[in-house]
Amino acid sequence: MPKLIDHDDRRTQLAEAAWRVIVRDGVAGASVRTVAAEAGVSTGSLRHLFGNHADLLVFALQLVIDRAVGRITSLPTRSDPVAAVEAVAAELLPLDQERRAEMEVYLALFTAANTNPGLRSTRDAAHQQVQDSCRWMIDRLARGGALDAGADLQLETLRLHALIDGLAAHLVYDVTDTVPDQALQVLHRHIQSLAAPAA
Repeated sequence: MPKLIDHDDRRTQLAEAAWRVIVRDGVAGASVRTVAAEAGVSTGSLRHLFGNHADLLVFALQLVIDRAVGRITSLPTRSDPVAAVEAVAAELLPLDQERRAEMEVYLALFTAANTNPGLRSTRDAAHQQVQDSCRWMIDRLARGGALDAGADLQLETLRLHALIDGLAAHLVYDVTDTVPDQALQVLHRHIQSLAAPAA
C-alpha cells in the first residue's frame, strides 16, 4: 500500500525551510530551488504543493501569523485585566529564539510585499489582525477598570500597536541594547500608564 503523505504537514515543513533561508539569506535568497534544497526535497515536490514562488511566501507569512494566534488563544484566562493584556502583548514580541525567527521572517516579508503584489493581501490582513488584537487589549483594560475613563480608545489602540511594533523591531535589530526583560518593562510601564491617575 502506498505511503500517504500529509500535505498540510509537508507544506508546513517547506514553509519552515523557507523561514530558515529567509533568516539566513533574506527574501531574495528564498527561491524555489534554495528552499527545496533546505528542506531536502526536489523542486518538483515543492511545486506540487505550491503552485509558484509567491504561494510559498504567502504560506510562510501566514504560518507566522497562525503560530502567534495559536499561542494567544491557548493562553489561560486571567481575571486581572493588566495581566491578561500583558500576556497577549508578550506573545506578539520576539522574546525567545523561536519567536525571534518568526519576527525576522514577518518583517522581511512585510518589506518584500512593497514590491511583491502577491504578498500584499496577506500582509494587510496580518497588520489588521495585530491592530484588532491591540483594540481587544484596550477594550479589555477599559472593561476591567484599568483604563482612564476619558481615554480615546482608537488613539490608545494605535499607540499600543506602534509600541508593540517598535519593541519587536528593536528586539530583532538592536540586539546589543534591547533585551526581552527591558521590552517587557517598557510594555508594563505603558499599560500601567493607561489607568486613571490616582486621586
